[in-house]
Amino acid sequence: MRPILIAAAAALALSACTKSETQEAGAETREAAADVGAGAKEAAAEVAEGAREAADSPVVKKMGAELKEAAGDVATVAKGAVAGAREAATEVAEENEPEAAKTN
Repeated sequence: MRPILIAAAAALALSACTKSETQEAGAETREAAADVGAGAKEAAAEVAEGAREAADSPVVKKMGAELKEAAGDVATVAKGAVAGAREAATEVAEENEPEAAKTN
């Protein structure tokens, strides 16, 4: 919203100016836009550098290793639970099998 208001104000101001003033204002606007663009590029580079430093941090690497280990533990427990459920289901089926045969 703010850039729209700035552009509108600039357009209104330019309509009341002479041709040389309009050209000068246009040049200043382009210069300001270039400065903003350069500032944005610098900020993006700083953020990227910070992200690289964070990724290379021993603390982050340790946390990643611990998370990987925890995920492995969860997978092992889940596999055991599935195996236990299968075993229980087989036992229940075997226990109920003779009863089903008697009713037929």
